[in-house]
Amino acid sequence: METKKSLKIGLDFHGVINTRPSYFKDFTEYAEAAGHQIYVITGGPAKAIESFLKAWGIKYTGLFTILDYYAAEGKVTYFPDGHFKIPDELWDTAKAKYCRQHKIDIQIDDSEVYGRAFVTPFCRYNESSHNCQLARNIVVNLALPPRDALIQIEKALDALSR
Repeated sequence: METKKSLKIGLDFHGVINTRPSYFKDFTEYAEAAGHQIYVITGGPAKAIESFLKAWGIKYTGLFTILDYYAAEGKVTYFPDGHFKIPDELWDTAKAKYCRQHKIDIQIDDSEVYGRAFVTPFCRYNESSHNCQLARNIVVNLALPPRDALIQIEKALDALSR
């Protein structure tokens, strides 16, 4: 009997989880039950994201926010009106760097700009169709029930690894 590989699945917050929280609650519960780990990999800030995830009961193994990471590094410029600035070259590559360093198997994200820096499989999520384009000929349908979508992800990653 073949043992299924435990996956590390990255999910963006803004434009993915926050657009369908009840769906991603079920998705993360099923993924965890199947032995997978969920990492919320997003812009931030962490406290607001954690509060939302807790309120919706969305399970996750780890949380990485670009803002909090670079704030700890002293690389954020804050302005009196509450805005902040992180250099684009740092912001646009932070998720890809995190995924590489933490051996994330797939990142599901709605922002194409991040995908350019990825070595990790990057699945571009379309909020209106709920499809996630993983490769030219591989689409994951996140409109399917969470269990079925997770099976599609497992099969797609298996096909990419061949």
